Amino acid sequence: MPGGKSGTRNIIEIRNFSKSFPGVQALKDVSMDIRVGEVHALLGENGSGKSTLTKCIVGAYHRDSGTMIYDGVESSFLSPAESFKNGISVIYQERSLIPKLTVEQNVFLGDELLSAGLLSGKQMRKRYTALCEKFGFDLPPDEKIYGLGVAQQKLVEIMKALSRNSKVVIMDEPTASLSKQEADHLFKIIRDLREKEISILYITHILEEVFRITDRITILRDGRKVSTLDTAQTGKEEIVNLMVGEVFHDAEYISSYASYDRQPVLSAKNVVKLPRVRDISLDIYPGEVLGITGLTGSGKTELARVLFGAEKIESGEIFVEGRRVDLNSPVDAIRAGIALIPEDRKSDGLVLLLEVFKNITLPAIGEFTVGPGLLSVRREYVKSQEYHKRLNIRSASMNQQTKYLSGGNQQKVVIAKWLLTNPKLLIMDEATQGIDVKAKSEIYGIVRELAESGFSVLFISSEVQEVLRVSDRIIVTRDGEIVGEFGRGTRQDEILRTTLGGKIESSNRQVVR
Repeated sequence: MPGGKSGTRNIIEIRNFSKSFPGVQALKDVSMDIRVGEVHALLGENGSGKSTLTKCIVGAYHRDSGTMIYDGVESSFLSPAESFKNGISVIYQERSLIPKLTVEQNVFLGDELLSAGLLSGKQMRKRYTALCEKFGFDLPPDEKIYGLGVAQQKLVEIMKALSRNSKVVIMDEPTASLSKQEADHLFKIIRDLREKEISILYITHILEEVFRITDRITILRDGRKVSTLDTAQTGKEEIVNLMVGEVFHDAEYISSYASYDRQPVLSAKNVVKLPRVRDISLDIYPGEVLGITGLTGSGKTELARVLFGAEKIESGEIFVEGRRVDLNSPVDAIRAGIALIPEDRKSDGLVLLLEVFKNITLPAIGEFTVGPGLLSVRREYVKSQEYHKRLNIRSASMNQQTKYLSGGNQQKVVIAKWLLTNPKLLIMDEATQGIDVKAKSEIYGIVRELAESGFSVLFISSEVQEVLRVSDRIIVTRDGEIVGEFGRGTRQDEILRTTLGGKIESSNRQVVR
């Protein structure tokens, strides 16, 4: 597909986009263009500005400065709904479907066909059948979304975008959670759209996909555009170098407190939980910060859920301090001394409508009972105040609803509630996602204090630079397997190349400690 026919007329021209958030300059004077009938890749490490740029294009964020020409007209959409009506569809990385509605209802939501003021079920079904025949889908129209798997839900998102007469389709990590067969089907759809002169802005970390389906590549780094390249005129090495930029040497590394001469706090032996965890073995030692990094869909989060008992393993063994444990639920994991700070703190880590102190004491609520069905609020308040102060959680008061805290302070509340349980191992899954630079630095400081106090930390992050900063050892996962292991001081570009390129020689797993 690269190098095939695409127009020279621009469908979108972005000129000097800038966007800042409190403490973060997300975009800095970014300019790029997308041609009619072009598949244009947008690349960059996590935090480079890709998502912010696309949200500014569709009106989810209002840019601070800059202009956009869409289909020859200067445009500034006030909302994604407005850009959608004007022919820009987005397939988001996060699913945005309504679980209790059917596939057909989700696909045509907001664009239903009416007859005499009533929903025309017959015409809707005819339209759904035509869409399936046109693009080769075979999902049952009356199936409820909650009954579908993750990959099928992603296909519904794709169908929803394709059901409109779009001029531009933005795809954010569209193959995450898709099988190879499903991904191949998506690439065929992209080829069909391209032939119809529909433009695709394709966001991914998987370079094999970039070379397979794109015409040009724009690379962002630290909120700035680094370069735009013709796919046929470049290679993986050049792209990686442009994404990484100056090699990360001078970070303020966290001092090592790992005790490798002692028994591991946790050992996983040949653990399998298909499709995302395939024969993974690892050890985590007292006082060690073990970093795990990898692409979206590489199995990082699924491994965290397995070690926390949220997903039951299919085969393999898990040991805590040398004793084999069966982690059939998070309750089992908590009893074994394992705690998880989940990837999505709002959905899985907090009860946003509860007060700050109530969230902190929630995992250990049994400690504050004074009788059947009775709690000592005073004891809760006093105990949570200790962790509130220890982690420097900034809130109007301990009684403030947690939803009103900043992202960084919400994350510190999640950390506080698990520290209260005094775990042996704290798993941190994308712990700095969606928080500003200052809050990130504070989280790093917390990790250092935990390691110094003898806690073990499994630090999972998609940002290589971040993992390098906090970890004693770094494991790279890809397709549910460990493909590399590195010690402190490894070059950032070496780890990124392993992340993007697959397995390395097994000798690289011999880490000098």
